[in-house]
Amino acid sequence: MPVWPLWRSHSRAPHANWRKAAPSQRNKMTQTESAYTSNIEPPLRVADAAEVEWDDEAEIVVAGFGGAGVVAAIHAMEAGANVIAVDRFSGGGATEKSGGVVYAGGTKYQHEAGYQDTAEEMYKYLSYEGTPVRPETLKRFCDTSAPNIAWLEKQGVQFASGVFEERIAYPPDGYFLYYSGMEKFRGDHAKVAPRGHRTFGKGATGKNYFKPLRDKALNMGLQLMTHAPVRRLIVDQHDHVVGVEVHQIPEDEWEKHQALFERVNPYKMLNGSEAEKAVADCREFERGVPQTRRKIRATGGVILSAGGYNYNLDLFGRYRPIVKETYPELVRGGSMGCDGSGIELGTTVGGGLSHMDRLFVTKAISPPHEFIFGVLVNMDGQRFITEDAYLGNVGCAISEQSQTGSAWLILDANTFWAGVKQAVWPLKNAVSWWGMPALLNIVLGGTKRASSLAGLARKVGIDPSALEKTVEEFNSHARSGTDPVHGKMQQHLRPLETSTCYAVNLSVKNKWGFSGTMPYGGLTVDEDTGAVTREDGTPIVGLYAAGRTAVGVCSESNFSGLSIADTVFSGRRAADAILRSNDAGDLGKDADILPLRQSSGASAG
Repeated sequence: MPVWPLWRSHSRAPHANWRKAAPSQRNKMTQTESAYTSNIEPPLRVADAAEVEWDDEAEIVVAGFGGAGVVAAIHAMEAGANVIAVDRFSGGGATEKSGGVVYAGGTKYQHEAGYQDTAEEMYKYLSYEGTPVRPETLKRFCDTSAPNIAWLEKQGVQFASGVFEERIAYPPDGYFLYYSGMEKFRGDHAKVAPRGHRTFGKGATGKNYFKPLRDKALNMGLQLMTHAPVRRLIVDQHDHVVGVEVHQIPEDEWEKHQALFERVNPYKMLNGSEAEKAVADCREFERGVPQTRRKIRATGGVILSAGGYNYNLDLFGRYRPIVKETYPELVRGGSMGCDGSGIELGTTVGGGLSHMDRLFVTKAISPPHEFIFGVLVNMDGQRFITEDAYLGNVGCAISEQSQTGSAWLILDANTFWAGVKQAVWPLKNAVSWWGMPALLNIVLGGTKRASSLAGLARKVGIDPSALEKTVEEFNSHARSGTDPVHGKMQQHLRPLETSTCYAVNLSVKNKWGFSGTMPYGGLTVDEDTGAVTREDGTPIVGLYAAGRTAVGVCSESNFSGLSIADTVFSGRRAADAILRSNDAGDLGKDADILPLRQSSGASAG
């Protein structure tokens, strides 16, 4: 199956130099790089789990109580398992702070809106866009997407069928089904249908998504230990993971601890420096406050579901230095809990890493829609991606350009002013989400104007002849309705007038561009079970990973809804695998997979 990212053109994958190195070469940590960057410790090694003085015990221990963790806990408890979940803060993580969108195909909400979508059409679309997983894994992901929506509903999550017909990264209030990817432009490869299912509510509805799941898990008897970060794994003489050690913060310090967590707000613009200070303050607080060490045994397995590493600048420095260099200008998604600790816990016992250098950076050329007709160039005056690509992939490509991710959108006067008008009077009252940021960037982001292309090039620091050549070539192809190099869609091709021109600043370091970012990579896992694997592909007995801690469907490129959908898929998969292993009476000894315990939900794996 193709594995090109979502900016793929119809002819080839532009700007895919990162793929020249094999995954093992791209991601392998050298000996000097192996020091832990998050607040974790090497594993505690014991001769026999039965001889340890445990403070608590459960069949499954979930480390990180966010989207994947809560799903895994509920799914396991539905089958009768005993589960303990631990979280560094109060739970919720990146999922609670997200837009609450779940990607799915063939759902009742699509049918109610008049779209007869199927899992097969969803598979065709995602296959074309590309994912890092095997075709059979992607097929399971798609086949279980509608049943997973139904399962979420059973837990209390609410969805609706009000459809927003225009392509947008997040729909206005009152709309709950939309095109969250590039579905409208892929009709030659799959039937067009909106697959982004936004949780019912107002504003960013991640809180509306997580709260019912949290309540359901607690009502089912989940033992939840909050303000108790996992500091190390516990392994036996066979290198099997048999438990975790947490450092529980005293209850009278929880309010102060949670207040530090809340200082990292992914919706607060220009908060990069304050967020980093909060991260440092929280780490210092955790080191200074008295903590109780507690050992928790996992008789079936430990599931690492502690998010990614969006608030770990040391890891960014190792894998994608541009974020470490530009973080004050970036809006990092997720929560303070996304500090890489879950990923690094897995590496302490030999877990492999992959896709750690893959990065999601949002740069919205459109809206306003008119700007999609512009020409995006780097500081060499060259185009490097199609302008109608998904905003996350436009940003990722910009982040790889010279001069710390510098790029300019070249527009003629008619296109520029038509776009300004659209931003002032946005489609269907979406100004609070999209019109205002675009206007702020136009006004405050350093927009340039000149009476010629050469003059414009000099103002932005580009060689005039290079920019003139690029626009001349673009115009020549646009007149014939083609873009042979980057594959821009015919309906978005229009020659630029080269008299009065404008350049809109889309550089990463432009703080008024409001670039959002998050990393994709994580622990390698067995795609059938979610078991963490070593570099040689062998599974680590007793250790599983889910959500952003693991490599999954959305680890190469992403759009709204894939991440949460993958937390459901991977969370249930890991719980299933542990339950199957326990039913075999063989906790990790390469037993044949037996039928699942009787469960009231469809299998996610």
